[in-house]
Amino acid sequence: MTGVQVRDSQVVLIADDPAFAHDLMARWQAEPGLPGITVMSTDLLSKIGEGEFDLAIVGAVRGKRLASVLKMVDGGDYPVICLLESSEDVKTARSGYPRLHVMQSHEVWLDSLLPLATECLKRMDLSERVRRAEQAALASSRGATLGRYMLESRHDLNNSLTSVLGNAELLLLDADAFPEPARDQLQTIHEMALHMHEIMQRFSSVAAEARSAENSSQDETDKPSHTLSSIQ
Repeated sequence: MTGVQVRDSQVVLIADDPAFAHDLMARWQAEPGLPGITVMSTDLLSKIGEGEFDLAIVGAVRGKRLASVLKMVDGGDYPVICLLESSEDVKTARSGYPRLHVMQSHEVWLDSLLPLATECLKRMDLSERVRRAEQAALASSRGATLGRYMLESRHDLNNSLTSVLGNAELLLLDADAFPEPARDQLQTIHEMALHMHEIMQRFSSVAAEARSAENSSQDETDKPSHTLSSIQ
């Protein structure tokens, strides 16, 4: 009925009526993909900030605590479902906290609440996936920018490396004229320049391979399909 939930979703149930949490959890356990559920009375509500939740569900609370409960959960970055007893409470909650999903309790409230909770969790999961995709796209964009810069600069880098290698090799021809520490330093400069040259050669090879793969892909895309050729 309610679909598959994301298994690592976290839900907090806020209620002072133990029967509310018991009935909701018993029904939810019969559904696929039970999320992690934390049950919390209003006496412990100050600790709600210590957890990371994907959904808060508010049931019946004691006395005049409803206003403070609604104010607290309205400040979170997760959706909130409120199941309230009286029509007056529903009206007050909807006018004061339009972000919350407010519904009035009735005999088959579980049939209404669970599908709504499922949809909220799906949307939270989708939002998280979109956020991660955006982060990956941003990281990819940064990498692409760096790659373009390296491609544009590789000729200058190769010229500089050639100059360093050439001068190091010339100096090494007269290495006997230098003290031993200086000869060691020249040898290190020469070896490191060779290593950097190899890296740049590999970078150029990767760029050439990427261009070749791009061209092959483009050629395949531009080719008329076998079906079209047969029709013509």
